[in-house]
Amino acid sequence: MKMRLVRGVAAALAVVAFGAAATDTRADDSVSIVQKASALVTGHDLDAARKVLEAGDPDNALVASELGRLALYAADCDRAAEIFGRPDLSKIPELATLAEVSRGCARVTAATVVLEDKAAGVRVRFQDEGDQALFPLLVETTVKARDMLATALGATWNHPTDITIVRDHLSLSAMTGLPYEAARTTGTVAVAKWGRVTMISPRASQHGYPWRDTLAHELTHLAVTRQSLDRAPLWLQEGLAKNHETRWRAPGPFDDRPSADAVARRGIEKKLDLPLDKLGPSIAMLPSADAAMVAFAEVTSFIAFLTRKASPDVLPRLLVALRTQEVDPALKSVTGLTLAEWDKEWRGELTRRKVEPETQTVLAAARDPFRLAELLLARGHAKEALTQLDQLPKEALDDPSVRYARARALEALGRGDEAKALVANPKEVSFSYGPFWALRARLAGTAVGEGDFVEALAHDPFGVEAACAVVGDSKPPASPSGLCAAALAAGVPDIGRE
Repeated sequence: MKMRLVRGVAAALAVVAFGAAATDTRADDSVSIVQKASALVTGHDLDAARKVLEAGDPDNALVASELGRLALYAADCDRAAEIFGRPDLSKIPELATLAEVSRGCARVTAATVVLEDKAAGVRVRFQDEGDQALFPLLVETTVKARDMLATALGATWNHPTDITIVRDHLSLSAMTGLPYEAARTTGTVAVAKWGRVTMISPRASQHGYPWRDTLAHELTHLAVTRQSLDRAPLWLQEGLAKNHETRWRAPGPFDDRPSADAVARRGIEKKLDLPLDKLGPSIAMLPSADAAMVAFAEVTSFIAFLTRKASPDVLPRLLVALRTQEVDPALKSVTGLTLAEWDKEWRGELTRRKVEPETQTVLAAARDPFRLAELLLARGHAKEALTQLDQLPKEALDDPSVRYARARALEALGRGDEAKALVANPKEVSFSYGPFWALRARLAGTAVGEGDFVEALAHDPFGVEAACAVVGDSKPPASPSGLCAAALAAGVPDIGRE
Protein backbone atom coordinates (compact mmCIF):
# COMPACT_ATOMS: atom_id res chain seq x y z
CA MET A 1 0.00 0.00 0.00
CA LYS A 2 1.49 3.30 -1.09
CA MET A 3 0.61 6.52 0.71
CA ARG A 4 1.09 10.04 -0.54
CA LEU A 5 0.86 12.33 2.48
CA VAL A 6 3.58 14.91 1.97
CA ARG A 7 5.07 16.08 -1.29
CA GLY A 8 7.04 19.19 -2.09
CA VAL A 9 7.69 20.14 1.55
CA ALA A 10 10.62 22.33 0.61
CA ALA A 11 8.63 24.25 -1.98
CA ALA A 12 5.67 24.66 0.36
CA LEU A 13 7.85 25.97 3.16
CA ALA A 14 9.68 28.35 0.86
CA VAL A 15 6.38 29.96 -0.10
CA VAL A 16 4.36 29.68 3.10
CA ALA A 17 6.96 30.10 5.81
CA PHE A 18 9.52 32.37 4.23
CA GLY A 19 7.68 34.35 1.59
CA ALA A 20 9.54 37.44 0.56
CA ALA A 21 12.60 36.41 2.55
CA ALA A 22 13.34 33.97 -0.25
CA THR A 23 14.66 36.90 -2.27
CA ASP A 24 17.52 37.21 0.22
CA THR A 25 20.73 35.63 -1.10
CA ARG A 26 21.16 33.36 1.92
CA ALA A 27 17.52 32.30 1.69
CA ASP A 28 18.04 31.58 -2.00
CA ASP A 29 20.99 29.37 -1.08
CA SER A 30 18.90 27.52 1.51
CA VAL A 31 16.07 26.93 -0.96
CA SER A 32 18.51 25.62 -3.57
CA ILE A 33 20.22 23.30 -1.08
CA VAL A 34 16.93 21.93 0.24
CA GLN A 35 15.46 21.42 -3.21
CA LYS A 36 18.48 19.32 -4.20
CA ALA A 37 18.42 17.40 -0.92
CA SER A 38 14.65 16.86 -1.08
CA ALA A 39 14.90 15.19 -4.50
CA LEU A 40 17.71 12.95 -3.23
CA VAL A 41 15.77 11.95 -0.10
CA THR A 42 12.68 11.20 -2.18
CA GLY A 43 14.84 9.03 -4.43
CA HIS A 44 16.26 7.28 -1.35
CA ASP A 45 19.79 8.61 -1.96
CA LEU A 46 20.25 9.43 1.71
CA ASP A 47 24.05 9.67 1.86
CA ALA A 48 24.09 12.10 -1.07
CA ALA A 49 21.31 14.16 0.55
CA ARG A 50 23.27 14.30 3.79
CA LYS A 51 26.32 15.69 1.98
CA VAL A 52 24.23 18.36 0.25
CA LEU A 53 22.66 19.46 3.53
CA GLU A 54 26.07 19.80 5.17
CA ALA A 55 26.47 22.99 3.12
CA GLY A 56 23.35 24.47 4.70
CA ASP A 57 22.80 26.24 8.01
CA PRO A 58 21.09 23.80 10.42
CA ASP A 59 19.59 26.76 12.29
CA ASN A 60 17.72 27.76 9.14
CA ALA A 61 14.16 26.43 9.44
CA LEU A 62 14.04 25.28 5.82
CA VAL A 63 17.31 23.36 6.09
CA ALA A 64 16.29 21.97 9.48
CA SER A 65 13.00 20.68 8.09
CA GLU A 66 14.85 18.70 5.41
CA LEU A 67 17.31 17.39 7.99
CA GLY A 68 14.29 16.14 9.93
CA ARG A 69 12.84 14.52 6.83
CA LEU A 70 16.21 12.90 6.10
CA ALA A 71 16.33 11.53 9.67
CA LEU A 72 12.83 10.07 9.23
CA TYR A 73 13.82 8.31 6.00
CA ALA A 74 16.98 7.04 7.71
CA ALA A 75 14.80 5.56 10.49
CA ASP A 76 16.44 7.87 13.06
CA CYS A 77 13.02 8.73 14.40
CA ASP A 78 14.21 10.18 17.71
CA ARG A 79 16.32 12.71 15.83
CA ALA A 80 13.46 13.51 13.45
CA ALA A 81 11.06 14.06 16.36
CA GLU A 82 13.61 16.31 18.04
CA ILE A 83 14.03 18.45 14.92
CA PHE A 84 10.33 18.79 14.19
CA GLY A 85 9.75 19.66 17.84
CA ARG A 86 11.74 22.87 17.46
CA PRO A 87 9.55 25.88 18.28
CA ASP A 88 10.08 27.50 14.88
CA LEU A 89 9.16 24.30 13.01
CA SER A 90 6.24 23.23 15.19
CA LYS A 91 4.31 26.32 14.13
CA ILE A 92 4.44 25.46 10.41
CA PRO A 93 1.26 23.58 9.33
CA GLU A 94 2.99 21.92 6.38
CA LEU A 95 5.21 19.99 8.81
CA ALA A 96 2.42 18.67 11.05
CA THR A 97 2.27 15.24 9.40
CA LEU A 98 6.04 14.81 9.41
CA ALA A 99 6.18 15.77 13.09
CA GLU A 100 3.36 13.38 14.01
CA VAL A 101 4.86 10.46 12.12
CA SER A 102 8.30 11.12 13.61
CA ARG A 103 6.87 10.99 17.13
CA GLY A 104 4.87 7.86 16.33
CA CYS A 105 7.87 6.17 14.77
CA ALA A 106 10.00 7.04 17.81
CA ARG A 107 7.41 5.46 20.13
CA VAL A 108 7.03 2.26 18.11
CA THR A 109 10.76 1.71 17.57
CA ALA A 110 11.79 2.62 21.13
CA ALA A 111 12.37 -1.01 22.14
CA THR A 112 12.63 -2.78 18.79
CA VAL A 113 15.07 -5.58 18.08
CA VAL A 114 17.16 -4.84 14.97
CA LEU A 115 18.66 -7.59 12.81
CA GLU A 116 20.77 -6.86 9.75
CA ASP A 117 22.21 -9.00 6.98
CA LYS A 118 24.91 -6.69 5.68
CA ALA A 119 25.86 -8.94 2.80
CA ALA A 120 22.27 -9.00 1.53
CA GLY A 121 21.67 -5.35 2.39
CA VAL A 122 18.55 -5.97 4.49
CA ARG A 123 17.77 -4.48 7.91
CA VAL A 124 14.66 -5.46 9.88
CA ARG A 125 13.22 -3.95 13.07
CA PHE A 126 10.94 -6.18 15.13
CA GLN A 127 8.52 -4.61 17.56
CA ASP A 128 7.99 -8.07 19.10
CA GLU A 129 11.10 -10.19 19.57
CA GLY A 130 9.05 -13.33 18.86
CA ASP A 131 8.89 -12.28 15.21
CA GLN A 132 12.69 -12.52 14.80
CA ALA A 133 12.25 -16.06 13.50
CA LEU A 134 10.92 -14.51 10.28
CA PHE A 135 14.25 -12.82 9.55
CA PRO A 136 15.77 -15.41 7.16
CA LEU A 137 12.57 -15.55 5.10
CA LEU A 138 12.30 -11.76 5.06
CA VAL A 139 15.86 -11.51 3.74
CA GLU A 140 15.28 -14.18 1.10
CA THR A 141 12.06 -12.55 -0.11
CA THR A 142 13.62 -9.08 -0.21
CA VAL A 143 16.66 -10.20 -2.22
CA LYS A 144 14.56 -12.11 -4.76
CA ALA A 145 12.02 -9.29 -5.08
CA ARG A 146 14.71 -6.64 -5.58
CA ASP A 147 16.36 -8.73 -8.30
CA MET A 148 13.02 -9.21 -10.04
CA LEU A 149 12.21 -5.48 -9.88
CA ALA A 150 15.64 -4.55 -11.22
CA THR A 151 14.88 -6.65 -14.30
CA ALA A 152 11.21 -5.70 -14.72
CA LEU A 153 11.32 -1.98 -13.88
CA GLY A 154 14.98 -1.04 -14.09
CA ALA A 155 14.95 -0.49 -10.35
CA THR A 156 18.13 0.34 -8.48
CA TRP A 157 18.58 0.02 -4.73
CA ASN A 158 20.46 1.81 -2.01
CA HIS A 159 21.30 -0.58 0.81
CA PRO A 160 20.19 -1.44 3.33
CA THR A 161 16.53 -2.07 2.57
CA ASP A 162 14.64 -1.14 5.74
CA ILE A 163 11.68 -3.20 6.98
CA THR A 164 9.77 -2.80 10.25
CA ILE A 165 7.50 -5.56 11.57
CA VAL A 166 4.87 -4.18 13.96
CA ARG A 167 2.27 -5.91 16.10
CA ASP A 168 -0.99 -4.19 15.14
CA HIS A 169 -2.85 -1.49 13.21
CA LEU A 170 -2.18 1.13 15.88
CA SER A 171 1.55 0.74 15.40
CA LEU A 172 1.19 0.67 11.61
CA SER A 173 -0.71 3.95 11.81
CA ALA A 174 1.83 5.56 14.12
CA MET A 175 4.78 4.52 11.92
CA THR A 176 3.30 5.64 8.61
CA GLY A 177 0.66 8.32 9.16
CA LEU A 178 -2.12 6.13 7.73
CA PRO A 179 -5.25 6.87 9.80
CA TYR A 180 -6.02 3.98 12.15
CA GLU A 181 -9.68 3.69 11.12
CA ALA A 182 -8.74 3.68 7.44
CA ALA A 183 -6.31 0.82 8.03
CA ARG A 184 -8.93 -1.21 9.91
CA THR A 185 -11.71 -0.46 7.40
CA THR A 186 -9.79 -1.62 4.35
CA GLY A 187 -7.78 -4.35 6.06
CA THR A 188 -4.44 -2.76 5.23
CA VAL A 189 -1.52 -4.78 6.64
CA ALA A 190 1.51 -2.99 5.17
CA VAL A 191 2.57 0.44 3.96
CA ALA A 192 5.57 1.62 1.92
CA LYS A 193 6.40 5.11 3.12
CA TRP A 194 9.38 7.15 4.30
CA GLY A 195 11.80 4.95 2.38
CA ARG A 196 10.92 1.70 4.17
CA VAL A 197 8.31 -1.02 4.44
CA THR A 198 6.19 -1.29 7.58
CA MET A 199 4.22 -4.53 7.95
CA ILE A 200 1.95 -6.05 10.57
CA SER A 201 3.22 -9.38 11.86
CA PRO A 202 1.44 -12.39 10.34
CA ARG A 203 0.80 -13.56 13.91
CA ALA A 204 -1.66 -10.67 14.30
CA SER A 205 -4.37 -12.45 12.30
CA GLN A 206 -5.69 -15.98 12.56
CA HIS A 207 -3.62 -18.21 10.25
CA GLY A 208 -1.73 -15.16 9.00
CA TYR A 209 -1.90 -13.65 5.52
CA PRO A 210 0.27 -13.84 2.35
CA TRP A 211 3.00 -11.80 4.02
CA ARG A 212 5.85 -12.65 1.63
CA ASP A 213 3.89 -11.49 -1.43
CA THR A 214 2.82 -8.45 0.59
CA LEU A 215 6.47 -7.61 1.22
CA ALA A 216 7.21 -7.89 -2.52
CA HIS A 217 4.20 -5.62 -3.18
CA GLU A 218 5.57 -2.95 -0.84
CA LEU A 219 9.09 -3.25 -2.21
CA THR A 220 7.61 -2.53 -5.64
CA HIS A 221 6.27 0.73 -4.23
CA LEU A 222 9.73 1.67 -2.99
CA ALA A 223 11.20 0.86 -6.40
CA VAL A 224 8.56 2.92 -8.23
CA THR A 225 9.05 5.84 -5.84
CA ARG A 226 12.80 5.82 -6.40
CA GLN A 227 12.55 5.43 -10.17
CA SER A 228 9.94 8.19 -10.62
CA LEU A 229 11.06 10.42 -7.73
CA ASP A 230 7.62 9.81 -6.20
CA ARG A 231 5.80 11.26 -9.20
CA ALA A 232 3.98 8.07 -10.22
CA PRO A 233 0.20 8.46 -9.82
CA LEU A 234 -1.65 6.11 -7.49
CA TRP A 235 -3.12 3.96 -10.28
CA LEU A 236 0.39 3.29 -11.58
CA GLN A 237 1.86 2.71 -8.13
CA GLU A 238 -0.78 0.20 -7.06
CA GLY A 239 -1.16 -1.37 -10.50
CA LEU A 240 2.55 -2.09 -10.72
CA ALA A 241 2.67 -3.37 -7.15
CA LYS A 242 -0.23 -5.77 -7.69
CA ASN A 243 1.19 -7.03 -10.99
CA HIS A 244 4.64 -7.67 -9.50
CA GLU A 245 3.85 -8.95 -6.00
CA THR A 246 4.05 -12.62 -7.01
CA ARG A 247 6.79 -12.45 -9.65
CA TRP A 248 9.63 -12.91 -7.16
CA ARG A 249 8.72 -16.61 -6.89
CA ALA A 250 7.46 -19.46 -9.04
CA PRO A 251 3.82 -19.12 -10.19
CA GLY A 252 1.20 -20.46 -7.76
CA PRO A 253 -2.32 -21.80 -8.30
CA PHE A 254 -3.98 -18.75 -6.72
CA ASP A 255 -2.01 -15.93 -8.35
CA ASP A 256 -4.97 -14.82 -10.47
CA ARG A 257 -7.84 -16.10 -8.36
CA PRO A 258 -10.11 -14.28 -8.34
CA SER A 259 -9.30 -12.73 -11.69
CA ALA A 260 -8.64 -9.00 -11.50
CA ASP A 261 -10.55 -8.61 -14.77
CA ALA A 262 -13.58 -10.37 -13.28
CA VAL A 263 -13.57 -8.30 -10.09
CA ALA A 264 -13.03 -5.05 -11.99
CA ARG A 265 -15.84 -5.76 -14.43
CA ARG A 266 -18.19 -6.75 -11.61
CA GLY A 267 -17.24 -3.55 -9.77
CA ILE A 268 -18.00 -1.49 -12.86
CA GLU A 269 -21.37 -3.22 -13.26
CA LYS A 270 -22.22 -2.46 -9.61
CA LYS A 271 -20.95 1.12 -10.02
CA LEU A 272 -18.32 0.59 -7.32
CA ASP A 273 -15.51 1.64 -9.64
CA LEU A 274 -13.69 4.96 -9.67
CA PRO A 275 -11.90 6.71 -12.53
CA LEU A 276 -8.23 5.75 -12.44
CA ASP A 277 -7.16 9.32 -11.71
CA LYS A 278 -9.75 9.78 -8.91
CA LEU A 279 -8.62 7.10 -6.43
CA GLY A 280 -7.57 9.67 -3.83
CA PRO A 281 -4.34 9.72 -1.79
CA SER A 282 -4.39 6.00 -0.99
CA ILE A 283 -6.50 2.93 -1.64
CA ALA A 284 -6.21 2.33 2.11
CA MET A 285 -8.32 5.44 2.65
CA LEU A 286 -11.29 4.35 0.52
CA PRO A 287 -14.59 4.01 2.43
CA SER A 288 -14.86 0.21 2.52
CA ALA A 289 -13.04 -3.06 1.96
CA ASP A 290 -15.23 -3.69 -1.11
CA ALA A 291 -14.26 -0.33 -2.61
CA ALA A 292 -10.58 -1.12 -1.98
CA MET A 293 -10.95 -4.57 -3.55
CA VAL A 294 -12.52 -3.12 -6.70
CA ALA A 295 -9.90 -0.35 -6.90
CA PHE A 296 -7.07 -2.87 -6.64
CA ALA A 297 -8.71 -4.99 -9.33
CA GLU A 298 -9.12 -1.95 -11.61
CA VAL A 299 -5.49 -0.88 -11.45
CA THR A 300 -4.23 -4.47 -11.69
CA SER A 301 -6.31 -5.15 -14.77
CA PHE A 302 -5.41 -1.82 -16.35
CA ILE A 303 -1.63 -2.19 -15.91
CA ALA A 304 -1.76 -5.74 -17.27
CA PHE A 305 -3.68 -4.40 -20.29
CA LEU A 306 -1.22 -1.53 -20.80
CA THR A 307 1.72 -3.95 -20.64
CA ARG A 308 0.11 -6.26 -23.22
CA LYS A 309 -0.72 -3.50 -25.66
CA ALA A 310 2.34 -1.24 -25.40
CA SER A 311 6.02 -2.05 -25.93
CA PRO A 312 7.76 -4.48 -23.54
CA ASP A 313 9.86 -1.72 -21.97
CA VAL A 314 6.95 0.68 -21.45
CA LEU A 315 7.00 0.53 -17.65
CA PRO A 316 10.63 1.47 -16.91
CA ARG A 317 10.50 4.15 -19.63
CA LEU A 318 7.31 5.61 -18.17
CA LEU A 319 8.76 5.79 -14.67
CA VAL A 320 11.80 7.69 -15.90
CA ALA A 321 9.64 10.03 -18.00
CA LEU A 322 7.56 10.89 -14.93
CA ARG A 323 10.60 12.42 -13.24
CA THR A 324 10.29 15.49 -15.46
CA GLN A 325 6.79 15.30 -16.98
CA GLU A 326 3.20 15.19 -15.79
CA VAL A 327 1.23 11.97 -16.29
CA ASP A 328 -0.44 12.61 -19.65
CA PRO A 329 2.62 14.05 -21.42
CA ALA A 330 4.79 11.24 -20.02
CA LEU A 331 2.31 8.54 -20.98
CA LYS A 332 1.85 9.99 -24.46
CA SER A 333 5.58 10.35 -25.05
CA VAL A 334 6.13 6.69 -24.14
CA THR A 335 2.97 5.06 -25.56
CA GLY A 336 1.39 7.57 -27.94
CA LEU A 337 -1.88 7.79 -25.96
CA THR A 338 -3.13 9.74 -22.95
CA LEU A 339 -4.56 8.16 -19.80
CA ALA A 340 -8.14 8.90 -20.90
CA GLU A 341 -7.51 7.21 -24.25
CA TRP A 342 -5.94 4.14 -22.61
CA ASP A 343 -8.76 4.01 -20.06
CA LYS A 344 -11.36 3.96 -22.82
CA GLU A 345 -9.58 1.14 -24.66
CA TRP A 346 -9.18 -0.88 -21.47
CA ARG A 347 -12.82 -0.59 -20.43
CA GLY A 348 -13.92 -1.50 -23.94
CA GLU A 349 -11.80 -4.66 -23.98
CA LEU A 350 -12.89 -5.55 -20.44
CA THR A 351 -16.51 -5.42 -21.52
CA ARG A 352 -15.88 -7.58 -24.59
CA ARG A 353 -13.55 -10.17 -23.09
CA LYS A 354 -14.77 -13.41 -21.60
CA VAL A 355 -13.57 -13.49 -17.99
CA GLU A 356 -13.89 -16.08 -15.27
CA PRO A 357 -16.73 -15.51 -12.80
CA GLU A 358 -15.79 -14.51 -9.29
CA THR A 359 -15.53 -17.46 -6.95
CA GLN A 360 -18.02 -17.53 -4.11
CA THR A 361 -18.00 -19.50 -0.89
CA VAL A 362 -21.11 -20.82 0.81
CA LEU A 363 -19.40 -21.35 4.17
CA ALA A 364 -20.90 -18.21 5.70
CA ALA A 365 -24.34 -19.79 5.57
CA ALA A 366 -23.08 -22.91 7.36
CA ARG A 367 -20.74 -21.31 9.87
CA ASP A 368 -22.24 -22.85 13.04
CA PRO A 369 -21.69 -26.56 12.24
CA PHE A 370 -18.23 -25.76 10.88
CA ARG A 371 -17.25 -23.88 14.03
CA LEU A 372 -18.58 -26.69 16.21
CA ALA A 373 -16.59 -29.20 14.15
CA GLU A 374 -13.40 -27.20 14.74
CA LEU A 375 -14.00 -27.14 18.50
CA LEU A 376 -14.74 -30.86 18.58
CA LEU A 377 -11.57 -31.64 16.63
CA ALA A 378 -9.51 -29.55 19.01
CA ARG A 379 -10.82 -31.67 21.88
CA GLY A 380 -10.17 -35.00 20.22
CA HIS A 381 -13.73 -35.81 19.10
CA ALA A 382 -13.04 -36.54 15.43
CA LYS A 383 -16.12 -38.71 14.84
CA GLU A 384 -18.51 -36.08 16.18
CA ALA A 385 -16.64 -33.39 14.23
CA LEU A 386 -17.09 -35.33 11.01
CA THR A 387 -20.83 -35.60 11.74
CA GLN A 388 -21.00 -31.80 11.89
CA LEU A 389 -18.96 -31.41 8.70
CA ASP A 390 -21.32 -33.82 6.92
CA GLN A 391 -24.06 -31.21 7.38
CA LEU A 392 -22.25 -28.72 5.13
CA PRO A 393 -23.29 -28.45 1.48
CA LYS A 394 -20.92 -30.00 -1.05
CA GLU A 395 -20.03 -26.53 -2.35
CA ALA A 396 -18.45 -25.71 1.02
CA LEU A 397 -15.47 -27.84 -0.03
CA ASP A 398 -14.44 -24.91 -2.23
CA ASP A 399 -13.22 -23.39 1.04
CA PRO A 400 -9.78 -24.82 1.96
CA SER A 401 -10.47 -24.43 5.69
CA VAL A 402 -13.35 -26.91 5.32
CA ARG A 403 -11.16 -29.40 3.45
CA TYR A 404 -8.48 -28.98 6.07
CA ALA A 405 -10.88 -29.68 8.95
CA ARG A 406 -12.47 -32.63 7.19
CA ALA A 407 -9.09 -34.14 6.29
CA ARG A 408 -7.95 -33.73 9.90
CA ALA A 409 -11.04 -35.61 11.10
CA LEU A 410 -10.59 -38.38 8.55
CA GLU A 411 -6.93 -38.76 9.45
CA ALA A 412 -7.75 -39.02 13.15
CA LEU A 413 -10.25 -41.77 12.34
CA GLY A 414 -7.61 -43.80 10.51
CA ARG A 415 -8.87 -42.89 7.03
CA GLY A 416 -5.59 -41.41 5.85
CA ASP A 417 -6.05 -42.15 2.12
CA GLU A 418 -9.35 -40.23 2.10
CA ALA A 419 -7.71 -37.35 3.95
CA LYS A 420 -4.81 -37.25 1.49
CA ALA A 421 -7.18 -37.27 -1.52
CA LEU A 422 -9.16 -34.39 -0.05
CA VAL A 423 -6.19 -32.01 -0.12
CA ALA A 424 -4.44 -33.45 -3.18
CA ASN A 425 -5.50 -30.80 -5.71
CA PRO A 426 -5.20 -27.10 -4.73
CA LYS A 427 -7.17 -26.12 -7.83
CA GLU A 428 -10.28 -27.56 -6.20
CA VAL A 429 -10.35 -24.77 -3.60
CA SER A 430 -10.99 -21.09 -4.14
CA PHE A 431 -8.16 -19.43 -2.21
CA SER A 432 -4.88 -20.14 -0.46
CA TYR A 433 -4.85 -21.17 3.20
CA GLY A 434 -1.75 -21.93 5.27
CA PRO A 435 -2.99 -24.98 7.24
CA PHE A 436 -4.28 -26.59 4.01
CA TRP A 437 -0.76 -26.44 2.54
CA ALA A 438 0.86 -27.70 5.74
CA LEU A 439 -1.48 -30.69 6.03
CA ARG A 440 -1.05 -31.47 2.33
CA ALA A 441 2.72 -31.44 2.74
CA ARG A 442 2.69 -33.57 5.86
CA LEU A 443 0.33 -36.18 4.38
CA ALA A 444 2.54 -36.37 1.29
CA GLY A 445 5.65 -36.86 3.43
CA THR A 446 7.28 -33.63 2.25
CA ALA A 447 10.34 -32.55 4.21
CA VAL A 448 9.93 -29.52 6.44
CA GLY A 449 11.02 -26.38 4.60
CA GLU A 450 10.32 -27.80 1.15
CA GLY A 451 7.46 -27.86 -1.34
CA ASP A 452 4.06 -27.18 0.15
CA PHE A 453 5.58 -26.32 3.52
CA VAL A 454 7.06 -23.24 1.82
CA GLU A 455 3.54 -22.24 0.75
CA ALA A 456 2.28 -22.84 4.29
CA LEU A 457 4.97 -20.62 5.79
CA ALA A 458 4.23 -17.90 3.25
CA HIS A 459 0.78 -17.57 4.83
CA ASP A 460 0.93 -18.92 8.37
CA PRO A 461 4.55 -18.94 9.57
CA PHE A 462 3.64 -19.19 13.25
CA GLY A 463 1.20 -22.05 12.79
CA VAL A 464 2.60 -25.12 14.57
CA GLU A 465 1.74 -27.43 11.69
CA ALA A 466 3.38 -25.14 9.13
CA ALA A 467 6.49 -24.38 11.20
CA CYS A 468 7.03 -27.79 12.84
CA ALA A 469 4.98 -30.32 10.84
CA VAL A 470 3.31 -31.12 14.17
CA VAL A 471 -0.41 -31.75 14.49
CA GLY A 472 -2.73 -32.78 17.28
CA ASP A 473 -0.96 -34.96 19.87
CA SER A 474 2.20 -35.36 17.79
CA LYS A 475 5.43 -34.54 19.60
CA PRO A 476 7.43 -31.48 18.46
CA PRO A 477 10.99 -32.01 17.23
CA ALA A 478 13.67 -32.34 19.91
CA SER A 479 15.62 -29.40 18.45
CA PRO A 480 13.05 -27.11 16.84
CA SER A 481 14.05 -24.58 14.18
CA GLY A 482 13.72 -20.86 14.86
CA LEU A 483 10.23 -20.63 13.41
CA CYS A 484 9.11 -23.87 15.03
CA ALA A 485 10.37 -22.70 18.41
CA ALA A 486 8.54 -19.39 17.97
CA ALA A 487 5.33 -21.16 16.99
CA LEU A 488 5.55 -23.50 19.99
CA ALA A 489 6.27 -20.56 22.30
CA ALA A 490 3.15 -18.78 21.06
CA GLY A 491 1.11 -21.75 22.28
CA VAL A 492 -1.76 -21.15 19.86
CA PRO A 493 -3.86 -24.23 18.99
CA ASP A 494 -3.58 -25.35 15.38
CA ILE A 495 -7.37 -25.69 15.20
CA GLY A 496 -10.35 -24.72 17.33
CA ARG A 497 -9.05 -21.38 18.60
CA GLU A 498 -11.40 -19.80 21.12
